[in-house]
Amino acid sequence: MVDHESVVGGDKFGNIWIVRCPKKTSHHVGDYARNYLNGAPNRFDSVAHFFAHDIPTSIAKANLIVGGQDVLVWSGLQGTIGVLIPFVTREDAEFFHTLEMQMRTHDLSPVGRDHLMYRSYYEPIKGFIDGDLCERYRLLLANKKQQIANELDRSVSDIERKVSDVRTRSAF
Repeated sequence: MVDHESVVGGDKFGNIWIVRCPKKTSHHVGDYARNYLNGAPNRFDSVAHFFAHDIPTSIAKANLIVGGQDVLVWSGLQGTIGVLIPFVTREDAEFFHTLEMQMRTHDLSPVGRDHLMYRSYYEPIKGFIDGDLCERYRLLLANKKQQIANELDRSVSDIERKVSDVRTRSAF
């Protein structure tokens, strides 16, 4: 459980998702409505969805740094260990979303596969920002870094510092 009303999970296709109980249903937990023909009277709302390319075998809520924020740590069947880090401010979320969009256009896949199509393999990506792609910013050539920095109206060092801050504040 992420919180009292949200659950994180994964499936055999390599997807990770977060669903939340609707507010009206959550408030009426004790009131069991009569099912019509044994149908479910309520459904979860999809909050986030992401194709991880590894079958999640365990997901745990943890605090990896003393005094840090809670994160979701997941492990996969092929040995993948990942961390789902919630953003503290909307400004950070918007910045990393913009950085991710710029990285999709400037850091092309070596096999020629579209990154958005890859992360949306079974269902469109929703509510997640690909940190692996954002961290590849450091590996770009200087001219590409500067081009992305100009489009984000920031300096190269500001972008690298912001990516590094998310790692050190939450996980590493």
